[in-house]
Amino acid sequence: MTEVLTIPKNLIKRGELVIIPKDQFRKMAALVSRLSWEEKDTDEAIRVFEKERRAGKLKKAAKFSEILR
Repeated sequence: MTEVLTIPKNLIKRGELVIIPKDQFRKMAALVSRLSWEEKDTDEAIRVFEKERRAGKLKKAAKFSEILR
């Protein structure tokens, strides 16, 4: 028995079309979501760092042990 799959033309016009198993798609979507979250979190950390650096709130030290004092 042959199955026929019809792909709408509007999907093809956007570019290449890839068909993958659903479990692989879910793993990929979860990874993309996590990476997006990590990127936003990193951007926020950089924003806070820059703000505190401009305000002079950061300590400068030659050794890590000097920061703890």
